Amino acid sequence: ATVIGGLGDVLRERNRIRLGTLTPMLAIFVLIDLSSVWVNAWSGLSDIKVDYGPFVAASIVAAIYFFAASMVFPKVSTDWETLDDYYITHYRWVIGGVMAANFGLIVIQATVDGAWASIAGAFVGTPVAAIWWTTLLCLWLFRQKRVQMIGLGLLQVIWIYVLFSAWAFP
Repeated sequence: ATVIGGLGDVLRERNRIRLGTLTPMLAIFVLIDLSSVWVNAWSGLSDIKVDYGPFVAASIVAAIYFFAASMVFPKVSTDWETLDDYYITHYRWVIGGVMAANFGLIVIQATVDGAWASIAGAFVGTPVAAIWWTTLLCLWLFRQKRVQMIGLGLLQVIWIYVLFSAWAFP
């Protein structure tokens, strides 16, 4: 809801700020990533013991996601000439938040399953996971607009592949 609200705010101001490409691509990625987290969380509810520890851990992950989502769009869009200018100064908070939240989910799942050795597999266990994490890390490390465009585009392609695979081969 935070990303959609930010998009609505920016679209209301579209005559005063150029939209650019990076922030909308980041918004799409964050929405898709959040959606996948919710689907995985709902499908795994039966495995989670209702207890204070898992609740606090899930709340911390949700707070990190909320923070990352709140940073996708500026509060005051007229402070920026383009959304790409805003993106370049704030993207590390969003990408870092997405990485931290996903890492938190991996740790929660490893704890629930009692399989701490599975943590490494979450990063490199499949080619898609390895490419996804490597792309996020490159996005976080390298500020160049071309790197950002390619990385965000690659993340969109990965999610299209994952969504297609889930629907075509359930």
